[in-house]
Amino acid sequence: MISTNSIARIGALFATIFLIIQPTFSQGLLDELNDDSVKQTYFTEATFKDTRIVNLQSNETVGKGVLHFVIQHRFGTINSGFYDLFGLDNADMKMSFDYGVTDDITVTCARSNFEKTFEGSVKVKLLKQSTGAREMPLSISWYSVMMYTNSREYDYSHVQRLSYSHQAIITRKINKDLSLALVPSFVHKNTIDEPNELHDNFILGIGGRHKINPRVSINAEYNLRLNAHENDQTFDGLSIGFDIETGGHVFQLHATNSAGMFERSFLTENAGSWANGDIYFGFNMSRVFNL
Repeated sequence: MISTNSIARIGALFATIFLIIQPTFSQGLLDELNDDSVKQTYFTEATFKDTRIVNLQSNETVGKGVLHFVIQHRFGTINSGFYDLFGLDNADMKMSFDYGVTDDITVTCARSNFEKTFEGSVKVKLLKQSTGAREMPLSISWYSVMMYTNSREYDYSHVQRLSYSHQAIITRKINKDLSLALVPSFVHKNTIDEPNELHDNFILGIGGRHKINPRVSINAEYNLRLNAHENDQTFDGLSIGFDIETGGHVFQLHATNSAGMFERSFLTENAGSWANGDIYFGFNMSRVFNL
């Protein structure tokens, strides 16, 4: 059996050890609590103001339980002259509804009167730019969309009317004013009706945003077709615009050589050229609703 003296000696030993290590342990714990880089990760916010740069998708998703309603207008070409009021007499429209399943997953349904096109898409944030405990220099999102052309001008089956696009959206907020994006894209068309069209198209999109003041920024993007047919008569997409924030709305005013407002069209089917004055004026207007 252990004697009373032995128990007393063991108790004294533990008390001595505790008195020795307690200040060191407490100080180390206090240092960790005071070290922001250990206790917290800071995620970069508002790399872009809205879900699109101009035509291209940005890395931004809609918050959980939020409905993001977007109306897009695209008028005719400016070089159509005064008779058509420099394109304002002609307009195409697209309506889209983005819903945040989570803060990082957005699903969308949309319809454009350009070729009577319906869309269904999903965007997922895979990586988020951050500092602190976990540093990540880039944000990466994935976007996939299925498009269905319902125009009666085409005598196609339902399957033939489908096309698809998949995009990796790689962005970095350089500082509080400047954000850049690299968007490699793939477009597949189930049906092609022009001799110089391709079923599979690879495009490299480049975009950016620079804030002019807290509510206004200038945006630009260029979509380079990497495997265009050597006799293709269409052009790479170039768009320039402004984002204007007005409380609960974001207005996007832009000029572009893209007539269509969905991926298959503005990535691979631009009949207009900036050099020839085939420039379309347009605007997007978005509004969010918390459901």
